Amino acid sequence: MKAFLTDVQKLGDRVRQEIRKGPATETEVSRSIVILNQALALNMVCVLRHMRHFVTADRFDARVVAQEFLEHTVRESENSDLIVTRIRELGGEPEYERHSAAKRGQLECSTSSEFEDIIRADLATEQSAIAAYAEMIAWLADVDPISSELLQQILSLEEEHAEVMLNFVTVVIT
Repeated sequence: MKAFLTDVQKLGDRVRQEIRKGPATETEVSRSIVILNQALALNMVCVLRHMRHFVTADRFDARVVAQEFLEHTVRESENSDLIVTRIRELGGEPEYERHSAAKRGQLECSTSSEFEDIIRADLATEQSAIAAYAEMIAWLADVDPISSELLQQILSLEEEHAEVMLNFVTVVIT
């Protein structure tokens, strides 16, 4: 589970570095594309994380939890499509982190309590993603309000996902 948290933290760090660069060296459109590509990479990590949780919950016959994670996976995938569309509207090319998924091992847990621990750890990952999206939104608000609004919608979804996971830990899984 640590790999996902590390990925999200690294992506957040890269976003902050891009934002700190300021518009002096690149045009605002190209900076927007860079930020949106960071959002895409962050979103793809979330897609993978939710899919892994779906498979694990299904293995433990936690059908309600599994179904919720499947829905999260689908919604996150749709968000990736929206980000890709916006990148292309701005004249950019989407960049996928193709090699990061191959480095991860399988999510292995042998008990439902281990799965609960993973969900608890994932709450920290969701919070990191939420913070990264908030920084992207703040930077894009003045230079690219359309992209900022798109990421605001995704941020709202991430906040909802965090709340659902918290409910799983406190109600459904225990």
